[in-house]
Amino acid sequence: MNNRRVFTLTLIALLIGLFIGFVLRTSIGANTVERDGRFVLNPSQPVDSVVAQLEREGRLERAGSLMRYLSWRGWTETGTLKAGRYLIPGGMDNRSLARLLLSGSREAVRVRFIGGRSLEELAKSVAPQVTFDADDLVRAMKDPLLAARKGTDVEALRTRFIPNTYEVWYDVSAADFIDRMVSEWERWWTDERRQKAEDINLSPTEVGILASIVKAETSKMDEAPTVAGLYLNRLDRGIRLQADPTLIYALGDPTIRRVLNAHREINSPYNTYLNDGLPPGPINFPEPSYLKAVLNAEEHDYIFMCAREDFSGYHAFAKTNREHERNARRYRRALDKQGVYH
Repeated sequence: MNNRRVFTLTLIALLIGLFIGFVLRTSIGANTVERDGRFVLNPSQPVDSVVAQLEREGRLERAGSLMRYLSWRGWTETGTLKAGRYLIPGGMDNRSLARLLLSGSREAVRVRFIGGRSLEELAKSVAPQVTFDADDLVRAMKDPLLAARKGTDVEALRTRFIPNTYEVWYDVSAADFIDRMVSEWERWWTDERRQKAEDINLSPTEVGILASIVKAETSKMDEAPTVAGLYLNRLDRGIRLQADPTLIYALGDPTIRRVLNAHREINSPYNTYLNDGLPPGPINFPEPSYLKAVLNAEEHDYIFMCAREDFSGYHAFAKTNREHERNARRYRRALDKQGVYH
């Protein structure tokens, strides 16, 4: 009888030990496999889908073990695991892995965008680097209520996007990304730069708009301050800007190489041949170098410019209409020789 009792107790102890071992192995036994690259957990992704993805990507030794652990803890509701881009080291146990994915201690990413021409181009450049899609950003940027909360309007909001590289959370929302861009824009505008803008009778927003026109006019940074000075001269003298890039933007056709008289009649607030002053918003996203070109514009008496006939990308500048017409005739002849009529 005593032997049977001892056997029973021993068996129970063995089973308890096996159970405890199983539980401990499920909880704290190493289960992740070190692998290059980051793991992306998408917003509102079901937990079983997350586990399946980890297994599919070869990051787990025992997918069922992780699923059991999450079930034991009651962490299987969709949305329990936080979206983000995670670095998952090898040798991590289920408990540590679950806590990582629950904590939202995700990895930041470096988002880089260059100055595109349109909002849609910008959105397509940014979206692949984060979780929101391009349409999300376009919709947010066109939301007048969101723009108003940022102290501006939909057109001028685009000046807040200064091309650069920024570190953000991978799962940042479109609205939060705009918040970040506005914050970076405000940080860029130091007291010294604001004073420079005031000295040329422009607000920071207006500097951004003019910088976009300068960028569209020239890719030659050594010429940009000269172009900026020309447009400041026209603004100071009450002369319409008559900037061809604003017409091309209004027409929505960046392939236009030769602006015709018919183009100049388009009914648009971006038609600087018909409207006084600056357009309501930027026509592209100028880099900081173009903002600085406006703030440090060259002082001169030029009020006309025309592309050089050698197609070098540089411009011929003029103080009088007579000089400008000579330059323009040379350029038109060069276009005719090239067979460029539109």
